[in-house]
Amino acid sequence: MSSQYWKFPRSNSALARQWAKRVHAPLPFILEEVNKRMVNRAQIMRPVEGGVVHQGWLHPAALASVKALFGGRELAVFAPSAIELPVAPIDKAAESFLSKLWPGRASVPKAASACELPLGVNLPLADESQAMVWSPLWLHGLEDPAQQMGDWLRVLKPEGGVFFSCFGPDTARELRAFAQALGENIPDFADMHDIGDLMSKQGFSDPVMEMEKLTLTYSTPAALLQDWRAFSGNPLAGRGKSLVSAGRYRQAVKALEILKHPENGRIPLTLELVYGHAWKVKRKPKIDVTSVKISDIKGRKGSK
Repeated sequence: MSSQYWKFPRSNSALARQWAKRVHAPLPFILEEVNKRMVNRAQIMRPVEGGVVHQGWLHPAALASVKALFGGRELAVFAPSAIELPVAPIDKAAESFLSKLWPGRASVPKAASACELPLGVNLPLADESQAMVWSPLWLHGLEDPAQQMGDWLRVLKPEGGVFFSCFGPDTARELRAFAQALGENIPDFADMHDIGDLMSKQGFSDPVMEMEKLTLTYSTPAALLQDWRAFSGNPLAGRGKSLVSAGRYRQAVKALEILKHPENGRIPLTLELVYGHAWKVKRKPKIDVTSVKISDIKGRKGSK
């Protein structure tokens, strides 16, 4: 499925390596911003009772708003490698309140952790056991998004839902000439309608898709490239690893410099953000139908 879905196939191992570098770096503002926008959109969702699965671009500092949204629900966090997550301020406040009610009985809240789950491996959760899946900026980096969607559907309860975000096709269009000058490709990103169709094929009901574009501007090509590496990187399979000569790199940078706005001298970077949510509906049982040949039906003879 992955080679058919993407023009430039992904590598899950490359994505995991890049994530491991980013998770220990400062929180990229785009992940924080997308989480906030997802939380605002998700206010209308009313999933059934039960736990929430977080399987997406994870950074410990970006979890506070998600935990607050799903307060009172068990949050199971999965990532390419296990990391410790900070205790949310809301949990600390609740612990402080309990300690005042029952001095000496309330324990200090323990730091949660993200469970290690290699990419492409099914969630270690029972079928129809979860109420919600939360996945920010992740599907576009996976080798096989259909496999991921199918596994989400498996673990969701009937009337449970999934809420996700990913990059759309206009993302980083300014970098295409830069990458071409280096003899490389940048990832292709799926149209929101194609993502919605893929969800329907996996069995989700009536996916709702939204799109918005952000344009970031930078004073130098170096600043733009630094942010792009923090946002996405390049998880393509078979990516060339040979060293690029200084002359060729300077030539590639010129492809960005010519994009400078004539008035303010800043270089744009487009981010197309796609948001989607869908539900797992309870399927009605199929009614058995018996086929009978017309020749086997003995009708009443009419009068002559």
